[in-house]
Amino acid sequence: MATQSSMDPLLQAEDLKRQGNDAFRKGDIQSAIQEYTAALQSMPMTCGGSDSSGKSNRMMMESTLFSNRAMCHLKIAETKGSSANKYEDTQQSLKECIEDCDSALDRLDLVGNDSSSNNNNNNLRGKVLYRRAKAHVVTSSKTNTHSNDGDKENNLNSAAKDLLQILSFDANNKEAAALLRAVRTLHGQMVGGMGRSRVSRALDLLRGRMTNDNSNTIVSRNGDNDTDNITCLRILQGSLAEESSSFADEIGRRGGVPLLLQIARRGIVSQSDDKEEQRPNIDSCRTASIHILSTCCSHDSFILKYAGRDSLPPSVLAQIVEEEASSSPNNINEGSVDISVAAMALLIRFIVHWDNREAMRYFASKINEDGTVEDNAAVRAIDVPEIDASSVCRVAIAAFLWGSGDSRAPRAALDLLSAWTASDLEALDAASDACYAPSSSSSSSSAVGGSGSKKLSHNKLRPEEIRNMKPRQVAAHRKREHEHKLTTTKRALQHIHTFCSEETGGLDAMLTCA
Repeated sequence: MATQSSMDPLLQAEDLKRQGNDAFRKGDIQSAIQEYTAALQSMPMTCGGSDSSGKSNRMMMESTLFSNRAMCHLKIAETKGSSANKYEDTQQSLKECIEDCDSALDRLDLVGNDSSSNNNNNNLRGKVLYRRAKAHVVTSSKTNTHSNDGDKENNLNSAAKDLLQILSFDANNKEAAALLRAVRTLHGQMVGGMGRSRVSRALDLLRGRMTNDNSNTIVSRNGDNDTDNITCLRILQGSLAEESSSFADEIGRRGGVPLLLQIARRGIVSQSDDKEEQRPNIDSCRTASIHILSTCCSHDSFILKYAGRDSLPPSVLAQIVEEEASSSPNNINEGSVDISVAAMALLIRFIVHWDNREAMRYFASKINEDGTVEDNAAVRAIDVPEIDASSVCRVAIAAFLWGSGDSRAPRAALDLLSAWTASDLEALDAASDACYAPSSSSSSSSAVGGSGSKKLSHNKLRPEEIRNMKPRQVAAHRKREHEHKLTTTKRALQHIHTFCSEETGGLDAMLTCA
């Protein structure tokens, strides 16, 4: 155990950390834990000073120490025997590992943008998340007679969540990718290989009840009450509200996109009941399925992997709105409007995604100190097709000509056009916020996205970034911003001209609505 000294607390902590690292390398795990604990105890709240830089240094040091101590606890848990008398010790080590990881992440969150070394922050965050994920996996495998599948499932889900977060900022992390594959394999082996995730169960129930009849309507095989189907869809919505990213990925991997799109188009109808009597439940299922797709599509990675142009065509969403609009004069059910509003909100998701990816491609290339821009061929090669003008115009015109007198559809169409004709990312954000903001006329429309709209990266330089750049680099970035502004403004004007042209008829439809 190291002795106290009168040196600066940060330097003392650094010295104790070094001694802990030496003990860990020699295999003396308990001594390493003692050194890391002593280092943490040697750092008072005022350590490092009261300015933002000093606070960041202290938070980074504490996070590192908690991370190192978590690694020690994990090492102890992995080397413990499997006999009954060692089970409690193993579980305690795993618990302490997870708690230390939580503490490390809390301190990294406090560092935020005050740190001048975001790469170091991400590197440390990746290590902590990986260790916590590994602890959850080991916890699920170190079981006894009192363990149940629910506990195993929760631990595997927590591990998957951490690993997906790592891959969100470090896509080439091979260790995280390998452990994620192992987690998914373990998950699939539970209960005879069927898996026990509530998302998987809900999708399997929906898929298992359905066949296509001659009218291309999804029909419940066993004549089950449609409330059961709505419950399955609400389980998916609730899961996404709890942890959007990981459950969205599971919905995509389990073939949820074509299934949900099929429900969105035709609904779920029980063979034993009259279709008109079921209309409210049918519309509820259709709206819920679009809400789920919209929440999933708030993640760029989901769209790229599972919701491309072939899997979730905008033209199908346009067809849905047109069909609902054509039947609106004879349809007094508000569900028809909810379906169309949800479909338009999903189209806005695609517009947000496309603009975000285009901005990323435009600003991804590195600017050298002399002001020259390096070519980033890998990013430039990413092909993200823009949403087709025909689908947007068809949807907006159908909504403006809505025959039931309900103003929600025309308002949603205005939000869609505002996003499509936005000349910059701030305007696109405003249009997206308007679409997903709570509405007094419909509580359903406010839940379209489930977890809300994800803000875009505006590629604006922070003051500390400008200070670290050479004048020519700043000038080159400003020039690039100006060129991007000209490009987006030109595209916005083209979209306006396309919609308002006599051939399209969008302006006439808008004036008719007014």
